[in-house]
Amino acid sequence: MLPESDKPDQEEQIQMDKTNSWFWRPHTLTGLGIFLISLAYFALFETVPDDQVLNTKRGLFFAAVSFLYIAMIHTKNGPFTRPHPIIWRLVLSMSFLYELFLIFLLFQTGDDARQILSYVWPELGVPLEEIDYSSNCKIYDADNPEDPLHNFWDKMDWFVIFHLTGWWAKALVFRDYWMSFVLSVTFEILEYSLEHQLPNFGECWWDHWVLDAVICNGLGIWLGIKTLEILESKKYEWRDLWSIPGSRGKFVRVLSQFTPQSWTKFDWGYTEDVKRWFAVIGICAVIMIFELNSFYLKAILWIPPPHAFNAGRCLLILFMGAVSLRETYEYMSNPQCKRFGQQSWVVVSILFTECMIVYKFGYDIISIPFPQHVILFWACFIIIILVWSFWNFTYKLPRRRRTASGREVSESHDDSFGDKKNM
Repeated sequence: MLPESDKPDQEEQIQMDKTNSWFWRPHTLTGLGIFLISLAYFALFETVPDDQVLNTKRGLFFAAVSFLYIAMIHTKNGPFTRPHPIIWRLVLSMSFLYELFLIFLLFQTGDDARQILSYVWPELGVPLEEIDYSSNCKIYDADNPEDPLHNFWDKMDWFVIFHLTGWWAKALVFRDYWMSFVLSVTFEILEYSLEHQLPNFGECWWDHWVLDAVICNGLGIWLGIKTLEILESKKYEWRDLWSIPGSRGKFVRVLSQFTPQSWTKFDWGYTEDVKRWFAVIGICAVIMIFELNSFYLKAILWIPPPHAFNAGRCLLILFMGAVSLRETYEYMSNPQCKRFGQQSWVVVSILFTECMIVYKFGYDIISIPFPQHVILFWACFIIIILVWSFWNFTYKLPRRRRTASGREVSESHDDSFGDKKNM
């Protein structure tokens, strides 16, 4: 891993990547010309309808697009460069816009926030129907001879593919098997713990642990780890597009532009240092809260699961998370890195704002008391984590280091004794 001062700038990156330099160079004046011409065309030459609502929507839309365009051009590059740094600057710009949108909603009432969403998406603004997925947990229902496996087939919807591909992508983001596995199991436990607040968290045991944890999440994580092994073992050498003979070779090179330029293997070292241990716990907590916010925001703002808002938010958080985890790993692992990443900063801000929205508009939901067994379970879990942390970092790890240090001293003494004997 390169120190911050040794990282290549954009000009050096062009040479290292050995790609068409025009593709990588900034084109700020060209971008300014495109922006001004487009703005003038849509504002002055398009027919303006005599519709106040439509004109307001058009104004808000072009204001948002203009913000994204300006921010995309002028924000600085992040840790990722493929397929092009401007793509990741767009992700950062969209996170800015999403945070501003959340702040705007935060200063409304709950009813006004839902009305604003229905103003943008007319199909919203309708209370959601509560669905209890644990009412009938028979895998084989003999009372329904026409379709005795209907309970199983009812669960095999598009969410299965979403879960599987989602955990495949998360494994690529975390770049660690154990972190992915622990997060997968933890979320299933959180669903058990919070089903008294959100009834759709209630699922059959086989839906929790077989369909979700083993098949969807487990298979997705396994595929993600296998993909990581390929990326870690790949030799990254790049050639200029125009130096590759044949159209097929050029086509393959264009497709490879959507693969990483290089790959950094994450070694979180969470059991080797107390600061890294609690930092990783904090990272896992942030990830879990983002996951939970998906369900609480849907319930509070009346957004049905198949709606485009949910899919767009999940994709944005996935791309933001990939960048912010890379920045956070650099911040934790590189002593020369003294600055918290820009995308990580925005991610923490978004998380806090979402939590405030959930608290403000959904207090009647989150204030439902926890059952006694849930409180007991999490109290025992926290105590076990604290006791293990104390034991590992005050007894086991120092003892292992002293043993290793004593072994090195002993080997050094034996070597010096052997030299004197040979003399």
